[in-house]
Amino acid sequence: MSSNEHDSPRPRSAQRRSAVAWSALFGYGSLGIALARNIFLVPLYLRYISVGEFGAWLATGGALVQILVSDLGLTGVLTQRVAHRFGGRAGRHLGALIGAGLTNSLALALILTAICVALAPFLPATQGLTPVQSRRVMDCFLLAVGANCLGVVSSAATGVLRSLQRALGAGLVALTADVASVVVTILALLLGNAGLYALPLGMLIRSLVSLAGSLGLLATLCAREPDLRPGFSWKESRELWHNSLQFFLTSVGMRLQSNANTLCVGAIAGPESAAAYGLTVRAHETLLLLIQQLNVALVPSLAHLVGAEQPTRFRELLLRLLPTMAALVATGAGVIIALNASFVSLWVGARFFAGQGVTALMAAAAAAAVISYVAYDALLARGEFRVIARIFIVAGLVHVALLLALLRFGMWGAPLAMLIATGLWGTTLWRRVAADVQIGARELPVLGTDLLVVLFAGVVGAAVVRLGFPVITSWTQLFVAAVVCLLVSAGAILLLRPNLRRLLLEELAMTVRSLRHSSSG
Repeated sequence: MSSNEHDSPRPRSAQRRSAVAWSALFGYGSLGIALARNIFLVPLYLRYISVGEFGAWLATGGALVQILVSDLGLTGVLTQRVAHRFGGRAGRHLGALIGAGLTNSLALALILTAICVALAPFLPATQGLTPVQSRRVMDCFLLAVGANCLGVVSSAATGVLRSLQRALGAGLVALTADVASVVVTILALLLGNAGLYALPLGMLIRSLVSLAGSLGLLATLCAREPDLRPGFSWKESRELWHNSLQFFLTSVGMRLQSNANTLCVGAIAGPESAAAYGLTVRAHETLLLLIQQLNVALVPSLAHLVGAEQPTRFRELLLRLLPTMAALVATGAGVIIALNASFVSLWVGARFFAGQGVTALMAAAAAAAVISYVAYDALLARGEFRVIARIFIVAGLVHVALLLALLRFGMWGAPLAMLIATGLWGTTLWRRVAADVQIGARELPVLGTDLLVVLFAGVVGAAVVRLGFPVITSWTQLFVAAVVCLLVSAGAILLLRPNLRRLLLEELAMTVRSLRHSSSG
């Protein structure tokens, strides 16, 4: 990178903080679009798409494609390595790394497309559909494959932009792509009478806009900065492939955590059961998406911090991040446990609610995942790909085995399998992080107690409020109950943990200052 960039009078810590803030803000904008697409638009989907086709789509285009077509860890590896090298002021070596990353992503997209086309005739969740419906689901599956494969390349380009602390541009591109996706889907349903085809068509538009925007911004940046101009190095390519292949099973394990449940429910119990399960856990998935925007925003800056060789600041950041994440997931999980049955009933009808057991177990799994992903982010930022891969190999196998064993007893077996598997990999990751950043034996019980108190206060606070709303029959009542639950739950957490209140105020003040500096700069 040019000397102007590295010798900027603006502190690098402020640059990192503003990059995290911009990335998170745009991430939440994209999440708002995802909420419209995955929650508020579902009644519209069900009006124009049959329940059987929609359930088959959730289990194939919505789940199977997500497992088969991922970047296999390439974006995570590329993002970490670019941010680490950029943080270590090794700008003259970035061009070859960026070029190798983009080339590898294109090759991976082509390979995955060929694999999915070969597997398309063997879709597992189309039983009970007519031949015409099965053909339509397969067509949509192939469209989703194409969209996600384009997304592999755009994801790599976006990761590079975020690693170079260009979160503002990357966020604008992502938000534009999401808006275009929703607009095209709605128009295809209402005006084009496209039926199920509207869903993968929206995915395709999103990938095309994201690809064009991210590559365009990266090309502009590289034209201004000679050190960033992509070249190609076989050495860099091989090292990326090596780390990505190590990370391959990690990626599969993560996809299993988020998508295999719906896929297995559809394969074992049929597409309508898959629809009921998928719609029941949609609130939990939204909560995870909401919090994971912070994880996505943090990783490049954490890797940048590691590259700058600031272990004390790295440790301090993790210890501040952990209770914050726990408070967020505790508040959200409590509201979901209290109100999910009413939400699903008002949203799509009571027949699509899979049960309070599924809701409670999935909330617990979500809480475990959020806390565990803090450790995952820490190890990813340090480049410990082999350690992460080994842990997720075991956790993924355990998850699949538990799914096959527990789903025979009911749909609650799916979130229980996820909870157990998440507890396994989360505990193992945190043990490694505690050793790496020197969290002592005396600190661990204090941290554990804080987390338990936060989680307990959040869930119990919401549950107590729910007792005052025994019957919810309108969206207005649901909204009021949700707001009251959120306030009581958050208030209980902050009352029991005043240190967390101080921490949140400090972080908010520093973030606002860094955003002001970045805007004025």
